[in-house]
Amino acid sequence: MSTLPTRFRRNALANYANSFVTLALALIVTPILVRGLGKEAYGTWVLVTSLVLYFDLLKFGFSKAAIKYVAEGNAIGDLDRVRRTIATSCAALSVPGLALMLAAPGLAFLFPMLFHVSPNLKHAAMILVALSVIDLAVAIPADTFGSALSGFQRFELLNATLTATALAQAVAWTVIVALGGGLIAVGVAGVSLSLLSQVARYLIVRHLCGVPPLRRRYVDRALFKPLVSMSGWIALTDFAEFVIGGLDPIVVGLIAGVPQAGVYAVGSKLAALTERFTTPLLTLFFPHASELSTSGEKESIRATLIAGTRIAVAVATPLTIVLGVLARPAIRSWVGPSFGDAALVVVFLSTTALVYAVAQTGVLVLRGLGDVKFPARINLFEAVVNLSLSVALCKTIGIKGVALGTLIAAVLTQLMILLPYICRRTGVRFHSLIVLLARQFLLPAALALGVGLLLLATGLSGIVDVILAGVAILVAYAAIAVITALSAAERRALLDYLRKRKRGRLAQ
Repeated sequence: MSTLPTRFRRNALANYANSFVTLALALIVTPILVRGLGKEAYGTWVLVTSLVLYFDLLKFGFSKAAIKYVAEGNAIGDLDRVRRTIATSCAALSVPGLALMLAAPGLAFLFPMLFHVSPNLKHAAMILVALSVIDLAVAIPADTFGSALSGFQRFELLNATLTATALAQAVAWTVIVALGGGLIAVGVAGVSLSLLSQVARYLIVRHLCGVPPLRRRYVDRALFKPLVSMSGWIALTDFAEFVIGGLDPIVVGLIAGVPQAGVYAVGSKLAALTERFTTPLLTLFFPHASELSTSGEKESIRATLIAGTRIAVAVATPLTIVLGVLARPAIRSWVGPSFGDAALVVVFLSTTALVYAVAQTGVLVLRGLGDVKFPARINLFEAVVNLSLSVALCKTIGIKGVALGTLIAAVLTQLMILLPYICRRTGVRFHSLIVLLARQFLLPAALALGVGLLLLATGLSGIVDVILAGVAILVAYAAIAVITALSAAERRALLDYLRKRKRGRLAQ
């Protein structure tokens, strides 16, 4: 088995293409929604979408556990096992999906009272909650289809549906806002296109399985137990992750007010750049590790962990520096000076994303091997620490305290507890891994930071200046990282690949 996942380049490019499109759309559509809906209506939109996502926990980790069993079945050519996994997961998740759909009216009624929504937005907020809950109720069992595509390691097909949906939603929302539409119209358009996306993924999975997998005879009670044993711990991890990331806007909304929740959301969207550029690579390692688990190749597992961690740090480090240095001028150019309080939110959350990047490959490798208990417990502990710190710091220093609490909790749990455990389980020496990462990436990071601070001192104004400064930081980082982070053999392989690409273009 290769150190890198199957179809690594194709799948990574497909993941990045989707990330680039959704990122570009977020950068474009966010200010359109802010200005078109107004600060309070946009804050309501953020709170609804953040709160409703918590019901995603009703998947109970089933769809993510299905990735492992689909990948294993596909690796050994057992399509019947693949079909049974899909049918069993979808059948089990239909129960919480139906329960959530029945609860939609009550949740819609409670929302305006809980968050003290203005009377002029109360009706729209209730309808938006109901629509969002119904959409998620359908998505809970249907998410199995996306997981199946991940298990097949056909990320290019999965991303095709996600990208098309994101484009369609962005166009629809822009047109609606331009025509004077409000929250209700925006919600209807988003939900309708999301449901169409689920149908498209089912049709693709049906083709890959050869026959329709959603048949009663494929629902396997014997498979239910191993799915539950793994999915329960994954569900605990998902719950912790939602508390860590998804609850922040809620905390801000309850303590600092709805408008400040919108400010925090702008900062978190910008800080998410680091995660957006690392996740497309790292998600490929989960099904790959599941394949490795069928062969039990320990050396391949160790090599995969080291390779994935190096890739994650190589990508996350310069992005964290760019965001940390250019946060304030970027926000001012993007959505205006009234959102300036989001600058430190960007700094703290982008640094948090770098911390997660160091450990995330290991977490996914362990998940592929079926080791999910200890990471789940650590993530739950992190969620408790994060929530406690965020509430306390938000009351004392404002919205930046919420982001700072997130960073402190991540450093404590991910770097000081979880990463050493990952190294022990995979046979990698923790000290050696840290020294390797420092030797390869510390010097280019220091140079990039120096370049960024010098450019910031010149007084950047306008989005073009910010973009050019970001590019300069990335170039400075890459110029040194090619020397410090790549071995001689890796540099030769990179040069050979570039030469082949150049000859291919010339031949055309």
